[in-house]
Amino acid sequence: MSKTLVLEIPDDVFVQFQKVAESKGKTAEKFVTEIMLKNIPSEKKKGGKEAELAEKRFAKWIGAVNSGNPRSADNGQIDADLAEEYGRDL
Repeated sequence: MSKTLVLEIPDDVFVQFQKVAESKGKTAEKFVTEIMLKNIPSEKKKGGKEAELAEKRFAKWIGAVNSGNPRSADNGQIDADLAEEYGRDL
């Protein structure tokens, strides 16, 4: 079963939704619906003790990857690298 929800949004916001949706081959309405569905808290999400256990299991992987670059976590360096890369002629 589905319901209809009418949203009133500014024209400029709709235009932005529409541009992104069209780039993905979707309607603005479908795109906004997908955004809403992705952001609604799910009953399936873990909470309390389960979340704590999942976090502990995940924590063992923190720092497990060595990029070989001691500055790989330096946001300033990352920004500079991206700026340099995007500044190149393709």
